[in-house]
Amino acid sequence: MAARDFFILMLCNLLWAGNLAVSAWALGNHDVPPFMLAALRAAIVLLIMTPFLLRPKPESFIRLILVCICVGPLHLGFLYTGLQTASATGSGIVSQMLIPFAAILSIIFLRERPGWVTILAIIGAFIGSVIMIYEPGQVQVDTGLLYVGAAYLALAAGSVLIRTVGAVDWRIYVAWVALIVLPVMIVMSAMLEPSPLIIWTQSKWPLLLAALYASLCVSIVAHGQYFSLLQNYAVNRVVPLTIMTPLFAAILGISFLGDAPSKRLFIGALFILPCVYIIASHKPRNTDG
Repeated sequence: MAARDFFILMLCNLLWAGNLAVSAWALGNHDVPPFMLAALRAAIVLLIMTPFLLRPKPESFIRLILVCICVGPLHLGFLYTGLQTASATGSGIVSQMLIPFAAILSIIFLRERPGWVTILAIIGAFIGSVIMIYEPGQVQVDTGLLYVGAAYLALAAGSVLIRTVGAVDWRIYVAWVALIVLPVMIVMSAMLEPSPLIIWTQSKWPLLLAALYASLCVSIVAHGQYFSLLQNYAVNRVVPLTIMTPLFAAILGISFLGDAPSKRLFIGALFILPCVYIIASHKPRNTDG
């Protein structure tokens, strides 16, 4: 992987780490409804990216729509619902299921065959991630964690499908995701959540802050660049590098939230960092990435 692309992906991880913290804060501490948050996020993205809906549609437009459904309504709906009750520690661990989900789907549908070196590096990075974020007694299998797991299964499916779409401007992809997400989330919010006027009165600023961060930093920048990279590199090259998200989340917690550094953080980093280097530098077999 080119150094520029590697640093872009690390920026995506940093932005995702920030989003996990901001969304959990808004949804868990301020009673922000998940579907309303997703709808406002999509509305902001659509306001900015609407001109790209007018661009010529790609040849594999139906497949692009399937990608948008996976990473839009399915991923966001499950994720925001799960973050209402799931612990940050549990969500961080479950989010790493993106890597085996994507690896299995890419082997089945794309015939990608990662080498043993890459497989061992993925396992090592996953072990490091679990060491770093696992706290005994803090993880419970509940409905929230099941929703988070479903969210990352949907994201893994979208990550694999994007490889079959062909060359698509990432801005077109981001715009269509927002267009598909918005009406679905509006309907779900109207059916299942309190009146927008009530939420606006009680939790306006947490809702706006979470929506602005998620729309600008995550939907437009992180997701846009992530799926751009997936068009140029094998799924088993890109997705395992998302293992850096929990490490960045821990660093952000120490830097801005006053969390105390622990031995688990340093031990986990000793596993993750060299494994990430191996994944990024080792060329997969039978791929173009």
